[in-house]
Amino acid sequence: MRGLQLTRALLCLFSLVLIVSVSFGEPILYSWFKREQKILQLQEDISLLPSENQSIAMGQEALMGVDGNYLLLMQQLPFRWRFNGVPIENVYSFFHQRGVNAFRLRVFAMEEGDFSFPYALQTARLAEQNGLDCAITYFLSSQWTDIGKQTAPASWYRDYDWANLTLQEKCTLITNYTRTTTSRFIQGGIDADIYEIGNEIDYGICDIFETNESLRENISWMQTTLWPQMSCYINAAIDGIRAVDPTSMFVLHIAHWWDYNFSYGFFSTMIQNDVPLDYLGLSFYPSSGIYDIAEAMQNHRNATRSQHLFFTNTERLSTMFAHPIIVSEYAYPSSSLIIGMFSSFNHAVDGYPLTFQGQKEWLDDFLLWCHEQPFIAATYYFSPEFYLYLWVPMALFTFWGRAKPAVDSFVLYD
Repeated sequence: MRGLQLTRALLCLFSLVLIVSVSFGEPILYSWFKREQKILQLQEDISLLPSENQSIAMGQEALMGVDGNYLLLMQQLPFRWRFNGVPIENVYSFFHQRGVNAFRLRVFAMEEGDFSFPYALQTARLAEQNGLDCAITYFLSSQWTDIGKQTAPASWYRDYDWANLTLQEKCTLITNYTRTTTSRFIQGGIDADIYEIGNEIDYGICDIFETNESLRENISWMQTTLWPQMSCYINAAIDGIRAVDPTSMFVLHIAHWWDYNFSYGFFSTMIQNDVPLDYLGLSFYPSSGIYDIAEAMQNHRNATRSQHLFFTNTERLSTMFAHPIIVSEYAYPSSSLIIGMFSSFNHAVDGYPLTFQGQKEWLDDFLLWCHEQPFIAATYYFSPEFYLYLWVPMALFTFWGRAKPAVDSFVLYD
């Protein structure tokens, strides 16, 4: 659903994008993911509840955040952000002035290019200089990973023969990477409180990945095979971070906001395998209309139902695990003109049309709902600044860089 290494691509495709924009009104949405098969039920096991010393206080002031990692790329483009016709010189300061106080930083395991460590450190410094506290996400990859793909860093294959390493050797490499990288962030002036291991790791992480689509939604299979294997990598990553930042807190993030049983199975398996979770992370894109995988594959979608499941499932998960929820990424479109392979992300929640004003009203009400729930610890709007081509309907700026009404939805409630 998102891209990487876009500097050259954006500039080369600019003229093509303009044609698409003029022809269709709104550009194509990034690709999502492919899923199928029926959902298996999971019996709730009360014995898996964390002890009191594992839980953290809920009901504290929630973080109102953005995942705005395209700033350095967007600065190279001819169209700049504008609000009421006036150029926005500093988009992070712009959001902070409107109530945003947190930032989800993306880090790829590489030393050059978009979202590499140098890129991420520069981005983090800009965010924190403008009042946004960074939470760091280690992708454990050198490219974008999500629910549909989870590759190990290319350099690990080249430099360490990753494919032929033993499990313990791989864990050692991961620990060394997160320890070294976290130390470099701290030395660079970025001392995060929250770290996320992986991104949308429903089906795998760092080359541990369930390629058999018939097994991905089989909770029993995932609990006894894939998820325990993943926990080895995740614990290794956490060990490296804690070696240099012992007070750090951790979140794991999956995309199954609509499916309580899958989410419960994932997080309970992680806890069973001694992963020290402080937060439970979920994506949330209600306009996908996903409320059931099998139904979605038959193009039966309903955004209102999808949103209702998010509301009920987050509360149930937080209650069962006594942990707060972080909405690691979310967005809502301002247009139904989302074309291409995944044009199904054009379903409106009842009462919130896919218009500029509908986007604002949805965001107003969603953030208010989050504020009123003591179990919501943080929310991060995905790429509000990324107004070019594929993400325009979800972004908070038009293709021409003009602010949409929803930029004023971020309010810190007293």
